[in-house]
Amino acid sequence: MTKYLYLVFLISACSTNPSGKQVLKKSIEFHDPNSNWNSLQERFSLQSDFIYPETALYNLLIGLDNPNKQVSYSNETLAQRVDFTDTTCVVILGTKSCEQTTWTKNFYHFILGLPMTLQNDEGIIQESVEPMTFHDEASYRVAVDFEKEKWHFYFSKADYHLVGFAFNKNFESKAEEIRTNGLIEIAGMKLPKTRSWWITTDSIRPIYSGRDEIMGSSSWEKLTN
Repeated sequence: MTKYLYLVFLISACSTNPSGKQVLKKSIEFHDPNSNWNSLQERFSLQSDFIYPETALYNLLIGLDNPNKQVSYSNETLAQRVDFTDTTCVVILGTKSCEQTTWTKNFYHFILGLPMTLQNDEGIIQESVEPMTFHDEASYRVAVDFEKEKWHFYFSKADYHLVGFAFNKNFESKAEEIRTNGLIEIAGMKLPKTRSWWITTDSIRPIYSGRDEIMGSSSWEKLTN
């Protein structure tokens, strides 16, 4: 009888953990309660301050026109601007080519839109969720596998806001860990305001890489040259 009760308790305890998709759904409800992400037309002002692998302090303007699948990347410090649509790229200012800056479109759209951008079909959200502590925050860890990268996302147990994430390219031991801090309200959404980036490996202590911060935003409806 005792063994039977223990088994029932164990099954019950395991079943109380939400699935990966359930955690993601609750997090999106926290960050984007009115489902505004897909209709977002906004220009983000960011400050990017990194010290590893090299020192770089940039003022950036990132325009996102989600209904029309347009992204504008402007580095005011380096006098660069590149405009993207879903299928095209045009260099407006600066000497870098589209090939050199292609990553910026997907990177900033994905990072600024977390966790809403996890709703696409590019990543496989693992159903198994691991309760754990992420830098003193009781969290759920959700694994998402992409074609060449493995990501872990950490969501607060208290209210499901995104507290951090980590990823490694080509499934190598070297990884990057990002810790979020604070929230900023933009277009009815509560987005992570600051992200601090760390390089982690199995053999050395984490290396602080830098941080980026959303300084504010303004309405932005379409690309203009």
